[in-house]
Amino acid sequence: MTNKNSLIRIIAGALVLSSFAMCTKSINKIDQPLSPAQGAEASNLQTQAPAIATYTVQPSEWMVDGTKIAAGTIVYIPAGKRGALLLKNFKGTAAAPIIVVNKGGKVTFSTAITASYGFKTQNCQYFKILGNGVSTIKYGFDVNGGNIGMTMDDLSTDFEIANVEVRNSGFAGIMAKTDPSCDPATWRGHFTMKNVIIRDNYVHKTGGEGLYIGNSFYADGVSISCGKVLPHDVVNAKIYRNLTDSTGSEGIQVGSATSGCEIYGNLVKTPGISPFSAYQDNGIQIGEGTGGKCYNNQIRNAPGNGIIVLGLGDNLVFNNYIINSKSYGIFADSRYTPGPHFQFINNTIVASVLGGIKLNSETIPMNTVINNVIIQANTSLAIIRKSTSVKLTASNNYVNANVSTCKFVNYNAGDFHLLSSSPLINKGANVLSYGVSFDYYGIKRPNGTAFDIGATEY
Repeated sequence: MTNKNSLIRIIAGALVLSSFAMCTKSINKIDQPLSPAQGAEASNLQTQAPAIATYTVQPSEWMVDGTKIAAGTIVYIPAGKRGALLLKNFKGTAAAPIIVVNKGGKVTFSTAITASYGFKTQNCQYFKILGNGVSTIKYGFDVNGGNIGMTMDDLSTDFEIANVEVRNSGFAGIMAKTDPSCDPATWRGHFTMKNVIIRDNYVHKTGGEGLYIGNSFYADGVSISCGKVLPHDVVNAKIYRNLTDSTGSEGIQVGSATSGCEIYGNLVKTPGISPFSAYQDNGIQIGEGTGGKCYNNQIRNAPGNGIIVLGLGDNLVFNNYIINSKSYGIFADSRYTPGPHFQFINNTIVASVLGGIKLNSETIPMNTVINNVIIQANTSLAIIRKSTSVKLTASNNYVNANVSTCKFVNYNAGDFHLLSSSPLINKGANVLSYGVSFDYYGIKRPNGTAFDIGATEY
């Protein structure tokens, strides 16, 4: 979790290097700079920092235009219940982002499920929305309702969303993308959404996806009134330590994330409870146009697949615990896959009804399946190829019908550490060349004389 003092020292350092011009009074009042001695939250945010510009969003305001809000400003939203909020034209810098934070307690944005959104950004860049304004409250922002609970839209880019609870949305919980329109500014090659961090959020009871990042139709684009247009790329997206629960469709879906994408440390519980169409009931979807890494996640009780991979073909999926999927633990399909491989390494897959790893990826140059634990009642369903056209390198996988043979410390309680008697210890292949150098708990691989099988290193 980001430390507030560290954030402000970064901002303050940038401000020391440049003069600060106070904005003139407009429709929305801009507060005078606060010294470190003024107010408990202000003091926490500004320890050892010079005066910093702040702005307070009034409870009655449904929209704030940030045209006159300077880079580096701290935007406070006071505690209490309020309606939906739109932030537009907030423009920070990489060195001095605009920080939006709760003040004095929890802020609840409450609106009807039929409303377009609960919290939206429009044409914003270099900003952070952080619900960590009060140290004793984990989720200082609470977005309740809206068709989309929280959306970073209309050419928004370079942002961080953290410590936000989103619930009861009609469709997606947190969405980050700009759908292509007849405005060329929204097209691939004209706009790239980059440097996206979505972390430490709690998203539950949504009608659609919990987290919906990037467009789903990377290769073919979308057909609109002016013809077929291609959605923008997403670059350097980091999706981590989020909890999703009871989502209508996938817990996490990432599309068009062409480079620098990492999905890790997330807990996805009970996704796909009311999918809007068939096969939209998976745990994590690595969608079309998405490359990168998916690791150290835990996915439980997906009605569909635990992880579905439709990515670019430079995908590395490792150290994941996938438990009780009603379809496959991992399902891979090759659609637009110009890359060299799908790599599935050191995952632990338990009790997937249709099979452990299903490979429909016939056009990918190589599928690599190494060091996985696959617990299946029917062990012949551990690794399934659609046809002989699926190219496969498989080794050092542990397949058994009974999870108790793995010798976890306490599997039923979610303690996946290994007992010293585990048959998984020192039986794995060396996977350092694939970039797998640690386990689900962050322990270095190897931690003994050889590599262990599965997501946990003894």
